Amino acid sequence: MQPNIFIQTLKPYIPIAHKIWEIPNHKDILKLDWNESTLPPSPQVLLALHKALENDHLHWYPNTKNDTLLQLLSTYTKLPSSCIETFASSDCAHEFILQVFAMAGDRVCIIAPTYDNFRSSAQGRGLQSVFFHTNSGNIEWEKLDTFLESNAPQMLYICNPNNPTGTLHDTNALTKLIQKYADIMFIVDEAYYEFCGISLAHIVPHTPNLIITRTFSKAFGLASLRIGYVLSTAQNITALNRLRNAKNIPHLSQIGAIAALENIAYMQDYVKEVKQGRQYFLQVLGEMRDLYVYTTEANFVFLRYDKAENLCEFLESKHIFIRNYAHILPSHCRISIGTKAQMQKVAHYMQDFITQN
Repeated sequence: MQPNIFIQTLKPYIPIAHKIWEIPNHKDILKLDWNESTLPPSPQVLLALHKALENDHLHWYPNTKNDTLLQLLSTYTKLPSSCIETFASSDCAHEFILQVFAMAGDRVCIIAPTYDNFRSSAQGRGLQSVFFHTNSGNIEWEKLDTFLESNAPQMLYICNPNNPTGTLHDTNALTKLIQKYADIMFIVDEAYYEFCGISLAHIVPHTPNLIITRTFSKAFGLASLRIGYVLSTAQNITALNRLRNAKNIPHLSQIGAIAALENIAYMQDYVKEVKQGRQYFLQVLGEMRDLYVYTTEANFVFLRYDKAENLCEFLESKHIFIRNYAHILPSHCRISIGTKAQMQKVAHYMQDFITQN
């Protein structure tokens, strides 16, 4: 039996090789290729997970209605819990959103370049992707307006801040489009919200054509636990829950997310460190020759450099892993940002490489 026609013709989303897992000793490694936190989660998270492992609940299915987690998210997002739902990662949330709010043959507008997994999930369900290409990550809003009128998509996906460019899009301009095109479902991926503090969450309760997705994988440092959440109207959350399998959020993921939200100051302190690291790193990069540095409001920086692939290989030899973007944009790479001390190490080796080349 053959897979369905959409899968047969699909260009899959291919994550880069996770070479770091092949290295036995991770002590001196800087993992800056997937935009995860560069530090472990809070000690309270680790303690909560240890306690959870010591009890006798691993043979039970997870809590299918974790009111504690939803209430903590309600406090954090300043939205009623009826406008929030958890998923086993924001990637998983995207898949459910596509199943519930789109049909095969629908068109989805993707603001490009961006995180490619949504495109793959959409095309795998028979949606047609139409790409609106930005100018180095910056949207020309009048042109996007015209593009939406002429292409008439049923859905739009935008990452804000954008991945990989780090661009923070104008939320006022985006809100105007959301209000104008009530027949388009806008999916706003706010995976990097904590690093910029700008969100559309405040318009969620009265905006039925808006769905925001977020994750615990970045600022909260819980990437391995695979947990995220959706913000939308209560009616949209109800629709998602008609299909969502409530037992798909692992028990340990729920425990970790609760502990992280109960110790929000730890995350906020880490974000401050990243912003300090970002300020330092951008300043140093600006002094290096032959680099084009994209403006960023996220925990990563996007670079154009003629020898980007060689730079990736050189840094890997120093056990610093960054993302090579040659498969999408030639001569580009992306570097996750950690603490100032971590970025000083990266800058030192980058300067060595550029000086020698």
